[in-house]
Amino acid sequence: MDHQTFDMQKYGGISRYFANLHHYLQSDQEFENQVALLRTENFYLKNDRFSNSLFTRFMLKRKKKQVKYNRQYSIDRIQKNDFDLFHPTYYDPYFLGHLKKPFVLTVHDMIHELYPEYFMSFDEFTKFKRLTIAKADHIIAISESTKKDLKNIYAIPDEKITVVYHGIDITKKTKQQQLSQTDSPYILYIGDRTGYKNFFNFLNAFKKVIFAYPDLKLVCTGSSFNSIETEFILRNRLSNNIIQIGATEEELNALYQHAICYVSPSLLEGFGFPILEAFTNDCITLLSDTGCFREIAGEGAIYFDPLSIKSMTECMISVVSGFSGRAEKIRQGHLQLQKFPLEKSMKETKAVYQNILL
Repeated sequence: MDHQTFDMQKYGGISRYFANLHHYLQSDQEFENQVALLRTENFYLKNDRFSNSLFTRFMLKRKKKQVKYNRQYSIDRIQKNDFDLFHPTYYDPYFLGHLKKPFVLTVHDMIHELYPEYFMSFDEFTKFKRLTIAKADHIIAISESTKKDLKNIYAIPDEKITVVYHGIDITKKTKQQQLSQTDSPYILYIGDRTGYKNFFNFLNAFKKVIFAYPDLKLVCTGSSFNSIETEFILRNRLSNNIIQIGATEEELNALYQHAICYVSPSLLEGFGFPILEAFTNDCITLLSDTGCFREIAGEGAIYFDPLSIKSMTECMISVVSGFSGRAEKIRQGHLQLQKFPLEKSMKETKAVYQNILL
């Protein structure tokens, strides 16, 4: 595996996926796995040590240098071609001119291709992704929905794609104490808020909910609000009802456990780790009615039209006002979780590797 996602993310679903794979293969009897990294600040590799040199520990503390030297180290390792299979951790095709071994590519979603209007015109991401998809010996899609999009957009033959769902620890989480910042009833929003995540429409719906429930809060985790988000919140007089928290994993479990509900208004996703996290924490889950979310959450979630502020508002109010079906939804969420154990995901990925190398 290369450096890409571990330089891009400190936290996040993609780096978490590859870190899980790395740790699983480290204890495997049939495969030896290496990640071409000198240094990383990625949370999921915090207990892994890649280099003990003084250069790595002191000279690569600056992010820009870290990315530069990790990239060069990945190239050096790839050029040696002293391995059987390469699994790049993202879509940059920098390795194509150096690689003489087969490679498998995981495609997480087709959001850039389906919603290009939400991305910068100078962004080469879609081009890079197309190039790596075209050259890959085999593709792992993380949902049937993503596989369908791959076939429709790039005409990838069915036999070149294997669906392997992400997996998590599906055991019910230990009860956590409520965070001091969240002493009022709240709705929970997790993670990124960029264009296709539909965050501003969600805020417009939330604004209507607090007309009826003025003490209700919205707790957002992840990065701090940018200037556009901050101005929108101020203009709409939402400042007193919104809390931003950079949560640790334990704090995130607490946030799920004490929330009225978790909401994801996204227009499209490839999978949805937070859905499964919500299920493990007995959190009622409200989702956009999209093919991927239906595939992952099944009957364990409540759905709304992400293009309709009215639909989002009514869905949230129905839960905030007292949802009689709470126990049944929690039960259905736990049933759905049984499809996504981490061990199953790891074994199925290993089987893809073995089939490529036959």
